[in-house]
Amino acid sequence: MSFSARDFRDCLGQFTTGVAVVTTRAQDGAKAGITINSFASVSLDPALVLFSVDHRAATHALFTGDAKRFCINILSQSQKQVSELFSAPGQDGWDKVAYEDDSLGMPRLKGSVAALTCERHALHEGGDHSIIVGHVQELVMGETGAPLLYYGGRYRTLGD
Repeated sequence: MSFSARDFRDCLGQFTTGVAVVTTRAQDGAKAGITINSFASVSLDPALVLFSVDHRAATHALFTGDAKRFCINILSQSQKQVSELFSAPGQDGWDKVAYEDDSLGMPRLKGSVAALTCERHALHEGGDHSIIVGHVQELVMGETGAPLLYYGGRYRTLGD
């Protein structure tokens, strides 16, 4: 390999991604969330999406074990602080965000441009991450057109 991990990360940073927070509720009722930009559609029929979680993340064991359902909240450009709350290790931002439980009992963040509630369909290992495939059970469209973006190591908005 003729490049470093930093070179690889910088190269990947040239791909603009959306920003989302995946939320879930453990069997004991505790809520958890994690900021991601590794989100993609997999299949239209059945409706499948995926995201990945670092093995070192505090929520890794929950998303790969106990939590069979989760909600992917695609953030709006006004939700940068929400992204930051759920990206900090050990941070519990639930008292600082507006949310409601969806029909499947998952916490859904208010103000997101869209939200997809999923049931875990498959789990795969991928290097230092676990890849979680979800079967979409419910979706909600919010105010579309103003997503929060991430490019070159910084948050961005459309028109930057």
